[in-house]
Amino acid sequence: MKILIMQPSSPEMKRIINRMKQKLERSPQDYFPAIPMDRDLKITVEVWDSAGRQITCPDIQRAEADLFIDFNLAGFEQSTLTDGIAYNLLNCKQIHILLKDRLPEEKYLAKQLSISMFFYCMDPEYAGYLKGKYPDIPWLKAAQGWKKGQESNSTGSDDHNAEILCGIVREVIQICRLKP
Repeated sequence: MKILIMQPSSPEMKRIINRMKQKLERSPQDYFPAIPMDRDLKITVEVWDSAGRQITCPDIQRAEADLFIDFNLAGFEQSTLTDGIAYNLLNCKQIHILLKDRLPEEKYLAKQLSISMFFYCMDPEYAGYLKGKYPDIPWLKAAQGWKKGQESNSTGSDDHNAEILCGIVREVIQICRLKP
């Protein structure tokens, strides 16, 4: 299974995503015990930094990922010729993690969204707000326990937050019955 992550450019998120990558690639059996797996099957995590050139949907398609993860609706401004969301055309499951609230790209959530999209808010209040304002989001859930700000400035919190992200990946893989 190939997981493609478009990471934010903050040093904190780079550390957390690197830790998540290590966990998923090192011991997939620990994260997916309910899914029968071939012992030799591996999870490959490829991380793209969003600070460079803009990553387009064709770039993501060429990567042939089974699962695509982005943060704070990065890339949602890309549209199709008919003004739809370009991510709707991706041939993979998608996890969109919202670390902040009141994102400028939030307006795109009012458009038609693919059933392959899973949205997770790190702030439960923001998740409630989004559910009320955009009731047609196909899957929206609040993640519990994300450490931010002052409480996130340690290796322990990086590990804790990476574990939350691994749990999100595990949940989506189990829901979709993807085989790692």
